Amino acid sequence: MTDHFWWYLSRSTGIVALVLLVLSFTWGILLSTRALRGVDRPAWLLATHSWLSGTALAMVVVHIVSLMLDSWVKFSLRDVLVPGAATWQGATRTAEIGTAVGVVGFYVFLLVQLTSLFRKQIPRAVWLGIHRVSFPLVFGLLLHAGWSGTDTSNRVYQAGAIMMAMIVAAASVIRVITPARAKRQTA
Repeated sequence: MTDHFWWYLSRSTGIVALVLLVLSFTWGILLSTRALRGVDRPAWLLATHSWLSGTALAMVVVHIVSLMLDSWVKFSLRDVLVPGAATWQGATRTAEIGTAVGVVGFYVFLLVQLTSLFRKQIPRAVWLGIHRVSFPLVFGLLLHAGWSGTDTSNRVYQAGAIMMAMIVAAASVIRVITPARAKRQTA
């Protein structure tokens, strides 16, 4: 193992978690809107959505733990659990704000995941209200990656981040316009 193993692991798991979260978000939109009615299979979409979000959460946990084990940033438990607590050598104010956004995003993601696990035990309106926080969550985590990520100068990373932002934006538009169209068709 090299001296930089934990740093590389934290970077890679952060990127993988973001990709999985964007995919989960998109799958959730496809499931909730039935935008692909006729070719989609709701049970498969739900299973895939659940797997993607669960795997994203696992990657986030590895991301956080590897940041704590890295000898360069030296994040403590407090740094990764308290928004705004993390500072490190060479970090800009924007990077520190981005890290705080990531900490808040972790809590919101955890809340969405936990309420989904107990979906049948809580009122649908409560679950739905919490689940809708996924929209600002995904946009916030894109900001976290852009503000705190150390790979932001890499052209491949930039292209991937732009593509993910476009996918999230397109899925959000689909979510906004599809229910109105579905209501008109049934009326």
